[in-house]
Amino acid sequence: MEQLKSLEPNPQNLLTLPPEIQAKIFSHLAASFGRSSIQPVLRTCKTLYEVALPISVSLFRNTVQNSEGQGPCSRIRNAQFLRYILVSKPWLAKHVNTVIFGRISNGNDEERRAYTTDGKPDPSMATDEELVVYSQHIELILGQLPSDYTKGWYNHWVIDLKRGTSDAQISLILLACPNIRTILFEMSQHKSHFPRLLNLVRNLVEINISIHTPGSEWGDGNHPDMVIPLSNVQDVFHETVDYSNGYSEFEMDGPDLFALPRLRFYECILARGNDTAARRFGDLLPRSSSVEEITLHCSASTPGALKKMMLSCKALKKFEFTHHGYFMSGLMMPRDILDAILPHAETLEDLYINMEEDWDKGWNWHDCPGRLYMGTELREMRVLKKLTVGMQALTGMLGAKPENHTSVAHQMPLQVEGAPQLVDCLPENLEYLKVRACGLGIVNQVADLISAVEKGSRFKKLTYIGLLFNGWATEKGVDKSQVRLICNAPGLHLDVGFQDNVQAIYDLGRDIGEGEGGQPRTCNLTSRIHAQDSRQHYFETRGSSEIPWYLKNTDSFQG
Repeated sequence: MEQLKSLEPNPQNLLTLPPEIQAKIFSHLAASFGRSSIQPVLRTCKTLYEVALPISVSLFRNTVQNSEGQGPCSRIRNAQFLRYILVSKPWLAKHVNTVIFGRISNGNDEERRAYTTDGKPDPSMATDEELVVYSQHIELILGQLPSDYTKGWYNHWVIDLKRGTSDAQISLILLACPNIRTILFEMSQHKSHFPRLLNLVRNLVEINISIHTPGSEWGDGNHPDMVIPLSNVQDVFHETVDYSNGYSEFEMDGPDLFALPRLRFYECILARGNDTAARRFGDLLPRSSSVEEITLHCSASTPGALKKMMLSCKALKKFEFTHHGYFMSGLMMPRDILDAILPHAETLEDLYINMEEDWDKGWNWHDCPGRLYMGTELREMRVLKKLTVGMQALTGMLGAKPENHTSVAHQMPLQVEGAPQLVDCLPENLEYLKVRACGLGIVNQVADLISAVEKGSRFKKLTYIGLLFNGWATEKGVDKSQVRLICNAPGLHLDVGFQDNVQAIYDLGRDIGEGEGGQPRTCNLTSRIHAQDSRQHYFETRGSSEIPWYLKNTDSFQG
């Protein structure tokens, strides 16, 4: 009995820990999904209250889930948070680290009806006393630029805060919290202040550079450094579930986000890189963006938009592109991707491409067959360690013609004459290679690659070769017995797998229906906002033969 009592938790032990350790423990209670567990700690004692209070505001999440997987953020919740961090306890604003918000609005009738209480003041509307405080924060930043640029916007912003629009509220949270590191949000077409805030940051960054450039418009020595909001943001994720039109605001939001001075990680679902996006990315100074990792899920882009995006980055280390061709013609070819990444040949370490090769993208196969594969210039990616790519993009070969045949598709070559062999186009420092959408035509080339490794003269760092045969290629009877490969190279692992169509579609990262609280909802597999369970499992299982548990015996997967 005495032994059992000694094992019982003792609250006093927590109080004896240094505040830094207590804070580390409490930081795990501020969860980005579900209800935060930090609030009960605030009610324990004064000592723990003081440690936990800054952590309680470190993450602000405001998303309303609905059957479509996305919804507006609560205006009341926004208003409460603003009052707390800017009026009640203004010293807490500097502790806001992560902001997650749903669709914002500039105040349409549908949103107002959802949160207005009959006969009582709307709790989402700012009071006159609160507006004084909020106005000071806005004026501090906007006042750095000439009044004719900002005066009208300032008045509009204050009016919308008085009305309680989510666009004005979220924009003020982002403006007034100086140490935000992570922003996750859902696309909205009904906003005014948020895009203007992003554009303001972009302007302030450019002016701040000009201040330190002698002879420039601002570089006369009479201007102090600009106070730049969002200057500590390092990680941005944004998404939409609109598979018909894609992320239609990408052309506006994307280039301005790339101008954030310390942004390192950028991720978007259904990015639509059109000619407007190309022009706006082109307005960024070459090599001016600090972005090191770009992930574009279920996206489509013109070659120009992708190239301009890459040219804006100083030193890209990772690029991932998963194609989606239903809201935009698939104008981009594998060679276009190579052309875009070549400026980062000395820094890019990880390249993941899924071009959805079993889908007819309407390319001009006859006139430009050489653009169907990346080619020998891929060897110039000298520090590339990890490569995941389709067989066609790597070798110019298809395992089988796409199922959705058109007049153009009938002309598609199963093999492009003159396409390089694997050993002729792979970078020498490659450590990991996975080839998807394989057909039997790749077997001999892989045998030559293994032979080169076994001889010890080339690809000395290569430790993994994975071949993934998709369902549309295996339906003609390809099985493991036909893939006759033997690997005797020390330290090199050969992995051969087979996928059916469901698994191949799953690798593209489409939508899945998930039930929560009895309410079905739709979200993308890779959503950082809504896909708590599926996202991590997706990255662990894609490119394999495993059928995820949430796809078994269900028709919720949106192929």
